[in-house]
Amino acid sequence: MAKNYADIYNSSNPAIALEQRFYAKLESARGTLIAPTGADFFYTLGGGTIESTQAIESSPHKSGRHHNNIIKKKWETSFSFSTYFNIDTALGAAAAAEVDPAVRLLFKSLFGYEDISAGAKYTPTTPALTFTLMECGDKFAKQAAGCFVQGNTMAFPGDGEATCAWTGAGTRVKYVGIGKSITDNSAANTVTLIAGDGALFENAEGAMVMLIEANGTTRSADTPTGTPRHIVSVVGDVVTLDGAVLADADGSGLNAPIYLAYYEPETPVAIDNPQTGLVGSFAITGYGSMCARSINLELTNNHELANYCYGSDSLASPYFVPGERFTAKVTFETNLTEKVLKLLQASQDFGGEELAITLGDNAGRHFTVDIPKAIFSIPSIPVPETGSIPISFEGNAYQTALDAADEITAWFK
Repeated sequence: MAKNYADIYNSSNPAIALEQRFYAKLESARGTLIAPTGADFFYTLGGGTIESTQAIESSPHKSGRHHNNIIKKKWETSFSFSTYFNIDTALGAAAAAEVDPAVRLLFKSLFGYEDISAGAKYTPTTPALTFTLMECGDKFAKQAAGCFVQGNTMAFPGDGEATCAWTGAGTRVKYVGIGKSITDNSAANTVTLIAGDGALFENAEGAMVMLIEANGTTRSADTPTGTPRHIVSVVGDVVTLDGAVLADADGSGLNAPIYLAYYEPETPVAIDNPQTGLVGSFAITGYGSMCARSINLELTNNHELANYCYGSDSLASPYFVPGERFTAKVTFETNLTEKVLKLLQASQDFGGEELAITLGDNAGRHFTVDIPKAIFSIPSIPVPETGSIPISFEGNAYQTALDAADEITAWFK
């Protein structure tokens, strides 16, 4: 059922978490909002969000024992959410279409390089892109430009769905609601909302909006799907939009209001096929297939945030600088066996081990991680009172030669 913005506006219910949807789209210009399409939607797990805050503190001026004023700090915007590994396993030959475009974008932002000649392959290089991240609810939406991934944690449990936990940053978030107009707004670029509704768009200059007809679902010809307007200014209850003069924005008459709402694509689509650790493999060269109780990869590109520019109240262009090393930490837990004891002995030489992780059916569409050189710290062997003896190996991935940039390869194939 299509979302009905009139029903949402007129509902006395508070906003509910179950309506949350995320979209991500590559920006053609860093830090400039771009409208996502339905194909830019991606599934997330509960608890994800875009956070935008501006810290304040009381002014240290002395004027008696009472607080007098505040000092504002820079805006800080971050995002965090988790996704499954959704793979279109029905595809024949490996192709980039086996994974959602938005998820591919997240991986490219993390790693820096994408090869789609046979599936979607990612290797570490210098990231240079930003994307628009949009979180849509029912009564409000968040729109953030200049977003980039800072870290990712992949979890491969022995029994359950594999997940990716994404974190990153961006520029100041635009918060946008839904307002109603009972005025004929045609032949101008302004939308006059009913008294008080202008506050729902305050501080949202530059945000993407659309006009919705009285039935709550039909998009105005002034803002057809894929073509939102941007807020230029908000003065009281009058919202000025960019673009051509409005021609289909007549909200006059009590039975024919028109609604100004945050923009979102009309028909979101995404792959819904979570991969689990029930099908896959884990191997270490020289030791063969291993029984891993769990495997975790923690990837961090360690960007330097451009939050130091004089005259800017938030991140400033270029928003980030890839100023530190890319790190890939790998942890796996297994049971102590003769084979694992041999691995422990070898780890004391710090020579490095080659790891291969496969999620899904190796004969069909699947996800793999290749680490040619993982150097582990020497693990301890705590012995439980009963049962098998688990042992955990923890280390970092390293490139095999100067400028090889091959410490880790992630590949949907």
